[in-house]
Amino acid sequence: MIIFWPICLGFSGRFRDSYLNRFFCTPFVAVAATMLVLCGPVFGRDLSGTALRLEEIATSQFETRHFNSMLVDVLVDGVPVFTFAQGEAMPGVPVTREGHFRNGAVALAYIGALALRLEEEELVDLEARIDRWLPDLPGADKASMRMLINMTAGYPDHVANDDFIKAFYADPFRHWTPEELITISLSVERRFVPGGNWDYSHSGYVILGRVLEAATDTPLDALLDQYVLGPLGLEHTRAFVTPEIPEPVVHAYTAERGNWEDSTFWHPSWTLPEGAVQVTTIAEMARSFDAIVGHDGFLQAESRAQMIDPVLIGFGDRLEGCPSCHTLGPAFSYGLGVMLQEDWVFQTPLFGGYASSVGTLPEGRAAIGRVTIAVAGTFTPDAYEDWTGALPNWADETVRLLAAELVPDNPPTAFRY
Repeated sequence: MIIFWPICLGFSGRFRDSYLNRFFCTPFVAVAATMLVLCGPVFGRDLSGTALRLEEIATSQFETRHFNSMLVDVLVDGVPVFTFAQGEAMPGVPVTREGHFRNGAVALAYIGALALRLEEEELVDLEARIDRWLPDLPGADKASMRMLINMTAGYPDHVANDDFIKAFYADPFRHWTPEELITISLSVERRFVPGGNWDYSHSGYVILGRVLEAATDTPLDALLDQYVLGPLGLEHTRAFVTPEIPEPVVHAYTAERGNWEDSTFWHPSWTLPEGAVQVTTIAEMARSFDAIVGHDGFLQAESRAQMIDPVLIGFGDRLEGCPSCHTLGPAFSYGLGVMLQEDWVFQTPLFGGYASSVGTLPEGRAAIGRVTIAVAGTFTPDAYEDWTGALPNWADETVRLLAAELVPDNPPTAFRY
């Protein structure tokens, strides 16, 4: 898929994960690799029986949704209570928990956290208009940093541009510069004024990356290292300008272009601001999301509240020519770099053969305690009957099934596609 955000467009009951996919190819059989279940007591709670049921759910999903590889981490109050690894990283090579994969939109949460930490140190003001740093950018005198982060700034999404989609599929190994992506965004008529509606926009975050760099006179990758990755001890979460992925690599496969192919090293430069295009491991994806949105500490209480409080519920309207414009509600709203669904906080990347989902139920919202569930996977050709159009994110479905088992008193919104 060429887009990594599952928004229910128009809330028609169908999640949109991509704009263009192609055909279905030859069958491929996934081989089970390794599996580890941690069943001991956590803070006096015996979760042994629950862990066995989580294993059953993960195994069933792996088989029925035709995963090629699946990695799972479940944390309760920051403690791992269940881990799972099954399938192949590449033909004949078992996937392991140390495997690296692209984390896509999970890095949006890191960017949101970065902006908030900079505001805590009074280095930036999220209400400031961005023409202070990008004076030549159209609309910059009306758009704020906060609008870019919560996707209300109105810069059209380059990933929704037909010309971009054609160019990407013609050469998925092409390196796209931030300037090229911003130019594509600006080539389309703006549908609403800054602050006037809500629209998912990769381009807005590309612009935000440039704003953060200009405001601090520091490259974005260095900012993320200093304020997020380093303090969280994320040794295996790294940004690259090239399509590089360190060993061990979890390979991805897709039929989006009409042939079943290895898409591991398709260039992800179009996905996020340069400096935030990252790879990670399942443990670091789960642990970092849990630390950022699950409880106070990494962020000050006021900052975390800004990130995850659903202040945009009731905001936005359907708008002709804007496919993801709609009124935000409890079932889906947006914070600062994260999706908000009832009491849960999510990111759910799906692109280029990689599928992931990480969801956190912050502290104080369930009797069991703070919960974070992360799933990352790749697929076989049988995962979809037709690779054309919008594809459901089976990793996200898996997270929600696991969550419903673990937290039956406050499960996340049911998976829809």
